Amino acid sequence: MHKHHRGQNRFWQVVGLSAAMGAMLSSGAPSPAYACGGLFCNAPPPDPFAPLPIAQTGENIVFSVTKTAGVVTGVEAHIQIFYSGPASKFSWIVPVDALPTIGVGSDRMFTSVAAVTQPTFTTDWVTEGTCKVNSMGDPRNAGAPGPSAGSGGSAGGIIGDSGVNVAFRGVVGPFDAAVIKSSSNAELVKWLKDNGYFVADSAVAIIDQYVSENKYFVALKLLNGKDVQAIQPVVLKFAGSEPCVPIRLTAIAAQKDLSINLWVLGTARTVPKNYFEIKLNDARIDWLNGSNNYSDLVKQAANEAGGNAFIAEYAGASSVMKGQLWPNGAINLARLRLEVTPPPYLKMVVSQGLTMFAQTLSLLRQHIPLPKRLADMGVSESEFYNNNQFYWDNYRADFAPFDANKLTDDIDTAVVTPLREGQATFDAQPYLTRLATFLSPEEMGTDPIFIFNDELPTVSNVHKATAHVLCGDQRYSYCEAPVRVEVEGGQTLFFKRDPKLPCGGAFQRGDVDKTPALGIAYQREEVGEGVKKIDNTAAIASALSAHNAVASGTDGCGCSLGGGPMAASAAAALMLTLALLRRSRR
Repeated sequence: MHKHHRGQNRFWQVVGLSAAMGAMLSSGAPSPAYACGGLFCNAPPPDPFAPLPIAQTGENIVFSVTKTAGVVTGVEAHIQIFYSGPASKFSWIVPVDALPTIGVGSDRMFTSVAAVTQPTFTTDWVTEGTCKVNSMGDPRNAGAPGPSAGSGGSAGGIIGDSGVNVAFRGVVGPFDAAVIKSSSNAELVKWLKDNGYFVADSAVAIIDQYVSENKYFVALKLLNGKDVQAIQPVVLKFAGSEPCVPIRLTAIAAQKDLSINLWVLGTARTVPKNYFEIKLNDARIDWLNGSNNYSDLVKQAANEAGGNAFIAEYAGASSVMKGQLWPNGAINLARLRLEVTPPPYLKMVVSQGLTMFAQTLSLLRQHIPLPKRLADMGVSESEFYNNNQFYWDNYRADFAPFDANKLTDDIDTAVVTPLREGQATFDAQPYLTRLATFLSPEEMGTDPIFIFNDELPTVSNVHKATAHVLCGDQRYSYCEAPVRVEVEGGQTLFFKRDPKLPCGGAFQRGDVDKTPALGIAYQREEVGEGVKKIDNTAAIASALSAHNAVASGTDGCGCSLGGGPMAASAAAALMLTLALLRRSRR
């Protein structure tokens, strides 16, 4: 699928589980699972032992790219895995260009980096003039919405196995992991199936393409006894690469407008090389009603750019992630080890916030399982863990042997160590870029590749506009007054209120929403601004000028938004004074 570029190999390719599992599973559509994807997880539910909900699916990747003498020499890729279905059907198969080491990461990395780089939109409201007081009073805040937001295995020697070279086979976190290679697609697929990996017929042809390109394959399945709560992000480390997100396998079963979120750590801003980088038409953002149309605008702008485009949502210092993952003041493993019986241990697990991690519930099932006698009595897992002291006092003989040190060691491995290592990944690089897009299956024919540009400016994820309520000199009440919006990019927009709606209702957007969502589509390069392949700024400016002339009622004169009773009186007084002066001169 890839050709070599400038003598460098692109080593990493990943298939997002939200789509790829559909391609890899031999069974039909899976039933909902309880694993939390992590990117948009909220606070834990009232029941701390309830399974965390699965988050919004998509492809979420964190790259850390190391350069030596200006050349990329190492890449660390954290890939978040989404999966819905039974643990026995879980398979994750991804082609890579070279022999990687495999480890596990933390979903909390994605939760945290998404939060600190999430685009936010705020509108400040300012009243100009003196508002007329009507029979309903003068609600200062009516119609003025507030701020809104928008350790693992190492590759070993090559071992022959019926035409398939097994470079590594072993336990990595909750996974039975393998790195394999073959010159025969049929033998590779047979090996995967013989070893318990599910490969759908629709995936075989694409796997054949990767085999012909001399790829290695990373294959993961859950260890026996592990449930889907044990699934963790996978960390691949390898030498020499351009960051690349392969999506061809994803297209087999991807949903329309699949969310792709990418964070890249390095020494400079990251830009797409073979996709456009787009800038929105900020006038299309609904600043007066919470800016909730942002995601739809990104989808529309990407489509207007031809479908293959990313938007830069943050580019700047990686220090925004300082201390986000570790140290965690709540987690104290030494304190956990002091609780030698299940009831106080579980209380300590809750107090340290460890139920926020999906892997914790899986470990509790392993080390403090629900006794069969209680299960036969109809006691649920939630009841058992939340009322553990009662069951310990009354059914102690039915409990499995408990080893606090072993459970704490496993929590260290599955939860704490990935947090520490994830924090170290962010701390090791000075610059962080967030890129996002939405892709449909028909747009997944080209794998996006990313390069670095140290000449482009930073990109803030905080966006602000100012809305001026134009009351004039008691010409309008606050609820009737038109509004002038000044957008941070320099655009100015006028909007009238809809007279059919109560105060605080919708504004008449006129032809604003007929303008393109796409402002500019850049073909970025390693230096400079790049090339503007699509530039709608002039057409947008012309359309907004026409809209403003109608919405402001000025038609270019710029005077009709003043006026009012007091203005009329002042004008009459001025006329009378001028008349008296003329008579005096005569």
